[in-house]
Amino acid sequence: MSKTNDVIDVFCVSESTVPREYGEAADGAELSWRTLLSADRTPTRGLAAGTCEIQPGGELKLHRHPTLEVYYFLEGEGVVRLQDRHISVRAGSTLSIPADVPHGIRNTGTATLKLFYAFAADSYSEVEYTMLEP
Repeated sequence: MSKTNDVIDVFCVSESTVPREYGEAADGAELSWRTLLSADRTPTRGLAAGTCEIQPGGELKLHRHPTLEVYYFLEGEGVVRLQDRHISVRAGSTLSIPADVPHGIRNTGTATLKLFYAFAADSYSEVEYTMLEP
């Protein structure tokens, strides 16, 4: 590997400085996320990523998108539905979700379920969600 004089731009963000966004979750439980990396908001490319929190009893309904997604669970416990499979997850679990595979997440614990997500896309706005359940 040869060295070059190219400058690599480094971008660092503190999660606590990123505004929280909110969505609907099942049973009235709160669902929120923070977009940490996204080319339309940050000087980054090739990866859109953030954190998501689902309160106890909450669920991100079954959906799909044409982009690979990875989850890394930071806190709590839950169940991820991938098509007809149900996969138990907890802090430390990592899950790769292929493009266009239906999936959803349910918090089965008594504490907040928090995860880091990443998409193989420049911007979060490029990820087109298709919700499969009301």
